[in-house]
Amino acid sequence: MNARLAKRSVISAVFLVAVGAAAQTEPSGANEIIPPVQLETLKPEPLNRISISYRIGLNITADFAKLGGVRRTSNPNLHTDPANTNTVIRTYDGGYVGQDITGNNHGPGFENTTWYWGYDNTGSAQGGGLVLSSIASPANAVSKDNSDDPQHGFEIAYDRQLWQKNKWRFGAEGAFGYTRLSISDSHELTATVRRTTDTFGIPDGVVLEPPGYQGTYEGPGTVINADPSQHTTTVTHLGTDTIVGSRSLEANVFSIRMGPYAEYPLNDKFSVLLSGGLYLVVGDTRFSFQERVTIVDPVTGAERTEFHSGAGSQLDFLVGGYVGANIAYAITEDVGVFVGAQFQGAGRSVNRQKGKESVLDMGQSVVVSIGASYSF
Repeated sequence: MNARLAKRSVISAVFLVAVGAAAQTEPSGANEIIPPVQLETLKPEPLNRISISYRIGLNITADFAKLGGVRRTSNPNLHTDPANTNTVIRTYDGGYVGQDITGNNHGPGFENTTWYWGYDNTGSAQGGGLVLSSIASPANAVSKDNSDDPQHGFEIAYDRQLWQKNKWRFGAEGAFGYTRLSISDSHELTATVRRTTDTFGIPDGVVLEPPGYQGTYEGPGTVINADPSQHTTTVTHLGTDTIVGSRSLEANVFSIRMGPYAEYPLNDKFSVLLSGGLYLVVGDTRFSFQERVTIVDPVTGAERTEFHSGAGSQLDFLVGGYVGANIAYAITEDVGVFVGAQFQGAGRSVNRQKGKESVLDMGQSVVVSIGASYSF
């Protein structure tokens, strides 16, 4: 029995030694506390964006109006004779017929005739009578829809995102732009001519004097009928080359845009932006012109030429609106590029100089923009 008890004691001692050895071989860090994993903080979406763009203006036109014009230097209506205040006279381009010292009474058969007349042009002697004309050209020629597109400029813009719904982003934008305009025209224009023509008869037995004849108030001289037997007033359009010259309009255009926008991302790189709102323009325009206006009377061959020139600047303030769309590409999270187009209207600017007009039309202009942006 004692031998059996001794055997059990040996086995228990061996077990305890094995357990102690196992405890000593357990990894030293088994009971250490593992620190928590630190998750990376997500960067907030930028709400602000600034951009700069090169802009190409299209469909910006200018009309040049009230061009031409040759003043009437004669008066075919009876009026007081400057040389003889007690009598009357009719004056024409290259001729005259007035009341002479006899009161236009040269005896039986020659009542209402005068020797106070004269003319310069061969074409005035027609059909046994004297045909005299007075011509003038009103300043009403127009050169329309002149354009030297494209016009070049730039713009700086600021966008602020205000709220977001699903994928749509909504906000407000404001922009300041500058465009240099230059429009010129040198077309040859036609002229409208108002011609008054009077025909004076020749009494029987009287031979018309040759061109260059200059009868006097006191006389004596060859007589003709004092009143026109035929009086006509006509309006005609002469051919080209009657108004020759150039017109130009230079303008510094400063613009401000402001309004809401809506942006929709197509994917991680591309997005579409729609915008619209108020469009304000301050334009410093300079209009200059020079022209030579020539009109020829087809009846008498009389020719008249005038030269006109002028220049001047003025400042205009115009109010309108715009709508536009951009397609943007994100190069990085902060930097992007875009291309877009805007339809904008701001009305017309009229510059008047010495009776002539330039009319800058910005009512239906289209602007193509190419630029880059930075978000923050």
